[in-house]
Amino acid sequence: MKVFAIDWEELKARKKVRVMLGKTAVLLIEKDGKPYAAADKCPHMGASLYQGDYADGIVKCRLHGAEFDIVSGTVLGKAHLLFLKMPTRTLSTYPAVIENGKVFLDFPGPNQ
Repeated sequence: MKVFAIDWEELKARKKVRVMLGKTAVLLIEKDGKPYAAADKCPHMGASLYQGDYADGIVKCRLHGAEFDIVSGTVLGKAHLLFLKMPTRTLSTYPAVIENGKVFLDFPGPNQ
């Protein structure tokens, strides 16, 4: 289902934004002039990725350091506790497009 997320100019200006779509928190990022969207929930233990670091297409969870590619959701660095690397699942991503100055996501539904 195509869902409005944010005005493109706002995302370009802020670079990283968290929005609520129904009950789901979504992280939106502008990278290389394109919008990207992912669940704002680290698949390791559920921490907000919006509150973590972002640079060069990589989001990092502030809680245990897991790193994800914002484009594909691929795990680039596993979460760690003390010296142990923890199993970390792929980050859920949503296709994003710009239409008439607005960012829309291919999103499962407003109550997901």
